[in-house]
This record gives sequence, structure tokens and C-alpha cells, in this order.
Amino acid sequence: MSNHNYDTISESEQMYLITIARLIEDGQPEPIPLSDIANELSVLPVSVNQMVRKLEGAGYLSYLPYKGVELTDLGKRIAFRTLRNRRLWEVFLVDHLKVSLEEADTMACTMEHVTPDDIAQRLSNFLGEPVTGPGGQLIPNLNFDQVIQETQPLTDLEVGMAAEITDINAPPAVIRFLNEEGLRPGSMVTLRAIGTRDSRLVEVGAGYVELSVEIANSIRTSKVISQPTVIRLEE
Repeated sequence: MSNHNYDTISESEQMYLITIARLIEDGQPEPIPLSDIANELSVLPVSVNQMVRKLEGAGYLSYLPYKGVELTDLGKRIAFRTLRNRRLWEVFLVDHLKVSLEEADTMACTMEHVTPDDIAQRLSNFLGEPVTGPGGQLIPNLNFDQVIQETQPLTDLEVGMAAEITDINAPPAVIRFLNEEGLRPGSMVTLRAIGTRDSRLVEVGAGYVELSVEIANSIRTSKVISQPTVIRLEE
């Protein structure tokens, strides 16, 4: 995309676009209701309505009355570009400066808006071309042409289903534990059983991991590749 499009959109406008993109990442289907955007950004609905009209006029959004908004291709590219910058900086801050994930997210939220493409790519090269950020979310690719996949929590899988982990929305300590067990974005998992308290027994690689329902619900998956078998642990 041209620098003109990116350089002329304000930080506030970028925040609206990446908020919508992140809601879709979290599994919310488009169109995204304006009330959900207002809640995420802690702003009044009237402010969201005004900004949506502006972004629609600029070609970043499509507004469906009484339903919500959808990102246009241009809006997705802006959102991906900004999220790429944020997550690359988060990797640098967490892995190399040992900053906490919470503090890194706050700092990267500012840096994401002022990082040129060439600096972002040099940063990515320095970091070894990471695929995911420290929070488990995918880092958009350099072409900004990814499709935002509709995902589902791991708890929606039926026994016997295999799927790919797309991201993990959990505290850093939980993410570290899951990574140590081989559960990270890009990993294939198969749900083998559901426990008496709705815990999930999953197969990953050559091993098995039992997850509480809360942790299982924080793991999002897509690309179900096998049909379920009817198995459930007895209560």
C-alpha cells in the first residue's frame, strides 16, 4: 500500500481499525456492532458513530445500518500494518529488554503508529522473523494481505476433533506454561476427552495435556480437520 494512505490516517483512526480487527481475531463475526467498539475503546456511542462515518467515507469501513461495520480491504491493510508494528515491538521489549507483557503492550501501543515499514522490517529481521507476539497473537505478514479467520474457543471442539491453535488470550504465566507444553499458535491439537468439571484433555505432539475449562476457553482454534467421535469421560 502507498505511504500516503498510512501517513494521512490519524492515530485515533488507526485505533478504531485495529480494535475492529482484534475483535474479529477474538472470534467475533462481522459486522461488528458499534456498541462493542465503544466498550473496547471506552468511548461514547455517539463518538463511535461519528468516527465510523468518517472512516467509511475514507474507504476503510463498510457500515451496515443497525448491524455494525466491516473492514474493507484497505481498512484491513491499515489494521494489519499497525498490529504488525505493535507485536514486533512487544517481542523486542519482552524478549530483549525483559519488560513485562503488560508494560510492553502499553509502550508498543505508542510505537506502533510511528514505525516506518523499513524500520519494522529491520526489527523483524533482528528478531528472527517471529510469527507470534509474546501474547500468543499472530504477527501479520509483510504484505498485509492476511485474511482474518473466524475462530472458535477450544472448548467448542467436540471429542475427536483436531484443529490448529490461532491465538491464546491468557496471562503471561499461563502462556509460558502452554508454550512449555507445546500449545502455541500454529500447533495442531486433538481433543481427546472432556472431564467431570469440563476440563479438556488434549493431544499435542506426542503427549497429552489436561486443561481447566478457563484455560481451554482462552485458546482459540480454527481449521478443524477431523470429525468427532462420541467419547466423554464418565462423571
